[in-house]
Amino acid sequence: MAKTVMQTHNLSKNYGELLALNGVSLTLRQGDVYGLVGRNGAGKTTFFKCVMGLARPTAGAIEIGGGGIEIGGGGIEIGGGGISLSAARRKIGFMISPSFFPYLNPKESLEYLCRFKGIRVKGEIERLLALVGLDSVKKPFKAFSLGMKQRLGVAGALIGSPDIVVLDEPTNGLDPQGIIDMRAIIKNANTQTGTTFIVSSHILSELDLVATQFGFIEQGVLLTEISHADLHENTKETLTVEVNDSKKAHAALCRMGAECVIEDGRRLTLRSHLDRPHEIARALIDSGLELHGLHRQEATLEEYFIRMIGERDAKNN
Repeated sequence: MAKTVMQTHNLSKNYGELLALNGVSLTLRQGDVYGLVGRNGAGKTTFFKCVMGLARPTAGAIEIGGGGIEIGGGGIEIGGGGISLSAARRKIGFMISPSFFPYLNPKESLEYLCRFKGIRVKGEIERLLALVGLDSVKKPFKAFSLGMKQRLGVAGALIGSPDIVVLDEPTNGLDPQGIIDMRAIIKNANTQTGTTFIVSSHILSELDLVATQFGFIEQGVLLTEISHADLHENTKETLTVEVNDSKKAHAALCRMGAECVIEDGRRLTLRSHLDRPHEIARALIDSGLELHGLHRQEATLEEYFIRMIGERDAKNN
């Protein structure tokens, strides 16, 4: 298993009476493209601000690279692993809200960032501008579209080849081709340089094409962490059966080795024997059941997320 490069431990953040983060324990491993998924206002940006030191957590702890640990509440910073948290944060590039001097063009903006960060790598600026498709742009930042601002923000986050890159809603404002290009940027940086990413979005289908690991956040609570493979296992195709007696149908299908779950008194969901619907139908009819419906169904990733939110709400009510 890849080593852990960042962890938060029961991280919480209050803004007055608003609990923006509530006990978030998240694990980021080397080489991950971690997709942090949540609706607008779920706590994604607040989480990133706490990680980057732009907001002080109310409680909990942040550990980066096995080094610095910050304890919320008292604002205590503990140097661990021979490195302080502030030093560990220097190995992170981030784009939370792209902000550059309005009168500087892309090249000038990145030159300023390089001087500010003390980075002197020949060809670095040209490489990054080409990577995000802004190498031929000469106009100032104030004349940029939202999509162009996002691209320059990502280039800024990648300056100096950081170990971890934090991107908050990087596809916001991009057209379909821009979204495709952004995914390619993340994939290329991840595979070619081993850069670890944590990327937020409220659109799960966008992250599905690039992320290797997911975390689902809702109302400041991290609902679950799940790998790309396990996520798709949970949304794989099923066979829905509608009958007059689901319990009797369940017994009949279990006798033939089918994996099924009773949804209610008249409906079952099967996760096996999907390629043999005729056998399912025959077994039910031979058992004296009335077969009212039999159809394939595959849950979308968004439906999976909404279902998790619904389960959490039901548990809390």
